[in-house]
Amino acid sequence: MQSRRVPGRAVKARRRRRLAFAAFVLTHLAGFAGAVAAAEPVPAIPPGTPVGAIHLRNLDVFDLTEPAEDKLLFRLANQLHVETRPEVIERQLLLRPGDPYSPEVVAESERLLRANRYLYDAWIRPHLTSEGMVDLDVTTRDVWTLQGGIAWGRSGGTSAATYKVEDINFLGLGKEVAAMRIGTVDRTSNLLRYRDPSFRGGRGELELSHSDNSDGGRDRLRFERPFYSLAARWAAGIDAFSDDRVLPLYQAGHVTDRFRSRRDFAEVYGGLSPGRREAGTARFRFGFTYERSRFADAAGFSPATALPDARTLAYPWIGVESIRDGFVVERDLDRLARSEDLNLGRELSLRLGISTPALGADRRRLVGSAAFSQGFRPAPRALLLANLSAATRYGREGTENLLASGRIRLFARTHGEQLFYAALEGAVARRLDRDQQLLLGGDSGLRGYPLRYQNGDRRFLLTLEQRFFTGWEPFHLAHVGAAVFFDAGEAWFAGARERRLLRDVGAGLRLGSSRSSRGAVVHLDVAFPLDRERSIASIQWLVQTRETF
Repeated sequence: MQSRRVPGRAVKARRRRRLAFAAFVLTHLAGFAGAVAAAEPVPAIPPGTPVGAIHLRNLDVFDLTEPAEDKLLFRLANQLHVETRPEVIERQLLLRPGDPYSPEVVAESERLLRANRYLYDAWIRPHLTSEGMVDLDVTTRDVWTLQGGIAWGRSGGTSAATYKVEDINFLGLGKEVAAMRIGTVDRTSNLLRYRDPSFRGGRGELELSHSDNSDGGRDRLRFERPFYSLAARWAAGIDAFSDDRVLPLYQAGHVTDRFRSRRDFAEVYGGLSPGRREAGTARFRFGFTYERSRFADAAGFSPATALPDARTLAYPWIGVESIRDGFVVERDLDRLARSEDLNLGRELSLRLGISTPALGADRRRLVGSAAFSQGFRPAPRALLLANLSAATRYGREGTENLLASGRIRLFARTHGEQLFYAALEGAVARRLDRDQQLLLGGDSGLRGYPLRYQNGDRRFLLTLEQRFFTGWEPFHLAHVGAAVFFDAGEAWFAGARERRLLRDVGAGLRLGSSRSSRGAVVHLDVAFPLDRERSIASIQWLVQTRETF
């Protein structure tokens, strides 16, 4: 009988190293593929094939076919929840029976559905029928939209609380009604708001809001038929609000001045577009804007050191936009276990107006703004997103209220589902209006320092994060993530003799609701300032609700 040869320790060790390396590579590839491919591949169907039937399937908040979710509490939640009505979903689709099938239009319809906070996600799957037509299976999943109770947050050493009753899918109609009492470091606001994203079942959007604040109030009316898709040929809208409040000015995290600001704003516009082209679309806008700002000493406070100059702008304007269609669907970048629609194509917008006394302005000015964004995929496991923006006025005395800013963000998979995130942003200002400040602190990304700690006419902020996505969904209510981070930034005035770079390190948990319309991410962070003065606490505790990781 021939004996079997037993591998020695060295051979076994080499095999283990090879297997470990193979597992490492496969884990990386599988992790990034899972993050990029949020949806199954769309079947190859010839464009132009007539669309047949459209089948809608809306899933409830909890899937009772899953044993882990078939619980008494979850069944009760489904019974109390008012499902989104089929017509609300159907009227957002960009294809109708008889239309020629287009994979780009199907993808855009998915994006429109996912943009609704009352839907967790949306998928559209086309399939050929025996009659040679394309049926569309539209699947969505509801989330719990009735919100009430108390929300509390803390950043920059300051706490804030909100009391609210809100439903962003009232009676399953996709409309929002809200009553809130919002507390911030600046004021307390009692807010009533109504939003209708499909006024009278069409593409019009209506928003009405009234806010009674501890230092004034705000009223707003907005009605708009926007460019809701790349194929939309026209748009029009009106936006008007009146705002009365006490504005504080900050230095080193402390209020140095206060004054009352009264601002009235009204704008009407129209827009035209040739519609979707292969590369994207172009849009042209024209409108008229009226803006009046007045300032006075605030009752109950010391007189202001210097009040901002009153100003009135009244100007017709024209604008142009160019959008290239480079949309992709990602997952676990800025959100937890949710689809994220990003445009890697170029987006450019320009707008120019002339404010003149003949139309009600206080003086003659040019008013302009511009914005640019572009995305790249420098490597299969990485994304790079860049954006720039600028706005200014130009009058007899030269440039006024110039603010130019930019940001670059890098997302790179490190191992499996985990992610390295880096962001560099900067801003430059010139002759800012006195009621405007360029600030940096705990509430604007420098997490180890008090809010609004530095100000200037130059600013930069570097953020480095290692993000961890656990895949854990405790009690089937929230997804859990974590992060360790480093921040470095500074705000200063040009020509300043003394400048001070501020840095911090920290770590925190991330909780992303999987069943609620508050799909924003709750941040529970602890940060340690590395360049603190004695007046700054050695540990900063932050509790925030943000839209991103």
